[in-house]
Amino acid sequence: MDPVDRFIIERLEMNCRTSLQELARLTNISANEVKKRIDSLEKSGIIENFIVILSPLITNEESVIAILDFETEQNEQVLIEILSRNQSVSMVSRRADERYIVHGIYFNPEELSTLTLHLRELPGIRNIEIYSRFLNYWGGKIDFTSSHLEILRSLLKDPRMPISEIAKESGLSTSDIKTIINQMKESEAVLFTIDTSDDVYEGNIEVLTKVQWNVGKTSREDVLGWLQEEFAQSYIGESVSASEPTLFFSLLVQHVQEVEIVTQKVKDSGLVSSIEPFILFPGTKFPDPQIRKLNELLLETGFGA
Repeated sequence: MDPVDRFIIERLEMNCRTSLQELARLTNISANEVKKRIDSLEKSGIIENFIVILSPLITNEESVIAILDFETEQNEQVLIEILSRNQSVSMVSRRADERYIVHGIYFNPEELSTLTLHLRELPGIRNIEIYSRFLNYWGGKIDFTSSHLEILRSLLKDPRMPISEIAKESGLSTSDIKTIINQMKESEAVLFTIDTSDDVYEGNIEVLTKVQWNVGKTSREDVLGWLQEEFAQSYIGESVSASEPTLFFSLLVQHVQEVEIVTQKVKDSGLVSSIEPFILFPGTKFPDPQIRKLNELLLETGFGA
């Protein structure tokens, strides 16, 4: 990938419905060249999917991160197959120390209980740390009308579907479709984005770092602000617990030795009481629970495919 490819990916992550013409204007290349680049990124697997996601404020979505420690070395393929049986699991990654990180999404307490039981019954499991209820940093809420649902039904099949095609499927006017899509996007009730593979990091190593900050001496805002500024060039994102002074932040490094430098910098900041870095191998993704939830919404309201 070159800088143009990376820019296209960034724009599509923010809005996968950005037109070829707009991307061409922003990159100073032709729309045809933009299409070739997107096709190439899809063919290579760097862009895995174009997706439509509902706001957590609409779905009551909560995230979960579980750290799994086993008594014996695991057959990774067998473990992944077992984890895939739970619909809340979204991704699993193996750590360099042979432990595993499980990411999940659940929409009610029953789903969390089912996931927790599933993890506790894994063969050879010795210990599980489960962190749930993270603060959500995006999302708005609107009341969906039948027109919204008609459009979402089309976009679930193809998030980049042209408005003219949506009009044929829904019977709505193109002007109404434009207005509704803009409303969903600008209100942040719906996110139009992409899934990317780990290849987008081009050989860099992802590090997930668990941090607990000093309660009474600092705040999560101070810790987050410092982390984002200190590691601005390599920072990917964070998950901040809503119930305890714990956060997970992800960043990219070029060499394993950099992990020790990062760890020491965070310790020296005086903002944290503990830090534990996890060096991750490329993860295995499962069917997206957020897509499942949108499917369920459409089925419940009579707009299923």
